Amino acid sequence: MRVVFVIYFALIQLGLSPECEVRANAPPQTEVPVKAEEFSNLRNLVMPPAVQRVIGGEVTTIEKVGGFIVSLHYEGSFVCGGSLLKDRIVLSAAHCFLGRTTTSLWIVKGGVSNLNDDGPTAALKDYVIPSAFDQFRMNMDVAVLLLAAPLVDQKIKKIQLCKTKLLPSMVLTVFGWGLTDPDGTHAQQTLRSVSVPVIKKKKCKQVYKPSIEITNSMFCASLLGKKDACTFDSGGPFVYKDASGQKQLCGIVSFGIGCASAKYPGVYTDVNYIKPFILNTIKNFGE
Repeated sequence: MRVVFVIYFALIQLGLSPECEVRANAPPQTEVPVKAEEFSNLRNLVMPPAVQRVIGGEVTTIEKVGGFIVSLHYEGSFVCGGSLLKDRIVLSAAHCFLGRTTTSLWIVKGGVSNLNDDGPTAALKDYVIPSAFDQFRMNMDVAVLLLAAPLVDQKIKKIQLCKTKLLPSMVLTVFGWGLTDPDGTHAQQTLRSVSVPVIKKKKCKQVYKPSIEITNSMFCASLLGKKDACTFDSGGPFVYKDASGQKQLCGIVSFGIGCASAKYPGVYTDVNYIKPFILNTIKNFGE
């Protein structure tokens, strides 16, 4: 079984407390190395960190996407995608920050189709993840980022939070620089997109039950065996386009077992479910 979206668990450092909201400026905690063999039920989870991707998709541009997707870089290396909600607010995944808790080492870039392109950048001032985030269950996998300065450019646009109830078979589009080959190990330089249908939660729970619980903060989608998100797509947007053509951010790329698996669909954080946390955090940021 292929491992994608993967953080090599043997390299992950614990530094997040499940008892309280985790902020970038929180006091340092004792770090304990996590060994993959100690969590055999999770060793095939695909998350980011070292890699991620869009499988079975097509090349696109920042203009076609809508200008809201941004790339997150840590110590100069691309790690995850994100979505711009306000000039200084970005939404991404909590697991992108595992082992990467030093705020000053993060840079967010917007307005580019290719990761090598020059574009406006902003330093990270702060970030918050939910107290309910559990890195082994992946529950509430969301991070709200506060940038040190506005991310503004002619190509940069913002996206609104989801306001549509998602139902099975509804088609949404995921965007990212993740892997296009399940055997790959590096992010793609070119932005890609792929459209996939939402899958019944009951069915998703059944197939994932031996490995991980699909909680209320998650929903599943993919064209099994053909199209899916993958490593390096983590934290990126899963978008619904309504009848009027308006795009809504309804999901955040979270995890999966393999990429474009014939059995396991991709799992996304449900923006409708976590919206109260997002809005409250933005309010606390004063934005």
